[in-house]
Amino acid sequence: MVIITLWLGVLSAESWRNWAVLRAERWLPGDEGVLAAGMLWGGSEGLSWQTKEAYRRVGLLHIVAASGYNVTLVAGWILSASLIWLSRRWALGMTIGGVIIYMLIAGWQPSIIRAGIMSILAMVGLILGRERDAKWLLVITGAMMLVGNPKLISDIGFQLSFAATYGILMFLNTSPPAPLLNSGEGGPGRVGEVLGVFGADLKTTLAAQSMTTPLILHHFGNLSVISPLVNAVLLWTVPLIMQITAAGLVWGPINYLAWPLLKLQTTVVNAVAAWPVSNWEVGKMSWGWVAAYYAALIVLINLIHLINLKKFRN
Repeated sequence: MVIITLWLGVLSAESWRNWAVLRAERWLPGDEGVLAAGMLWGGSEGLSWQTKEAYRRVGLLHIVAASGYNVTLVAGWILSASLIWLSRRWALGMTIGGVIIYMLIAGWQPSIIRAGIMSILAMVGLILGRERDAKWLLVITGAMMLVGNPKLISDIGFQLSFAATYGILMFLNTSPPAPLLNSGEGGPGRVGEVLGVFGADLKTTLAAQSMTTPLILHHFGNLSVISPLVNAVLLWTVPLIMQITAAGLVWGPINYLAWPLLKLQTTVVNAVAAWPVSNWEVGKMSWGWVAAYYAALIVLINLIHLINLKKFRN
């Protein structure tokens, strides 16, 4: 991993980004290819005006916005998947190397770098210490960044990456998941291992989304009355498309697996954007509602912990 990272560093980040974007667009022509590349690497350049406007009207344009959220999500995926086969220290090394490679290709933007630093330090705390230590390390890292640049407090990239990382630390169990299918020899079978990876990735995605949803609804333009519904129906496709597109860097034809999901997404978005109700806007989600959301989430998490604690004691 270190050798690969050093080799990538020899070439310019812009060249690698262009190669990665063009590789997705080669196998997925049209707006679908632009969307796939944008979800993984950020950016909507090349997207037709009609499609871009449709995504804006239904409140889904944020999925191709370049931010630190993607870095955090990728870090969580690599860590949760690596822990299925590797020791904690090796999984940490894989995560750090993977995050550095992702940051290089995605572009050395300040928001990407900050998110990478926060993710790496949080994962270090999670692997080498306890979950509580990792949370404190994340909080201290965020506080030091704010001391260095107080304006970050209002930066959407900083808010998303911090919230996503904290969500992963709250929900991600670093122990390898229990075998889903048995191989007949007491250990997980190949199918069980694959399902374990998808299960771990899904858990990571839901953890990050649970913490970032109110921030997305607050920042990304006025909130269409149908935006929550469209996000609920289609957001589950985003992490799957991102993972398929990432795998397509190694073997191009696998990109075709993302086409049905992308086609479903664009079909639903274009159809809903044509509804008159898509023009109705209720404004941004206020900070008051954001605070209420997080308060309710904290109560829910504590209840879940209490229920699990009672089950464990029984």
